[in-house]
Amino acid sequence: MRAAGAAVAGLALAGAVQAPAQAAGTSAQAVPSCVTGTPYYLVTVSVKITNNCSTTQRVNVKYTKNGVTYIPDKCHSVAPGGTVTTSEPAWVADRYVGLISC
Repeated sequence: MRAAGAAVAGLALAGAVQAPAQAAGTSAQAVPSCVTGTPYYLVTVSVKITNNCSTTQRVNVKYTKNGVTYIPDKCHSVAPGGTVTTSEPAWVADRYVGLISC
């Protein structure tokens, strides 16, 4: 009985983690090349977003977890010449994939 409960709880958690990625769909567009992301891996996957464009950019980060795409429900406005650092815990994301517009 405990195993069945744990399995159901695990499926619910997996669905909750995948929901933002599914909501984003395939309509996400890449950001201009003047916006860069530099990943840092420790206990979390942190990404430093740098905007070298002449205009403010609205950016989100695309990650994967065990090969499954994960896009958090976070949109970062980065001013020209500015930087923003964002992160996701290791149990949510294990690899930085790239930046997308939001």
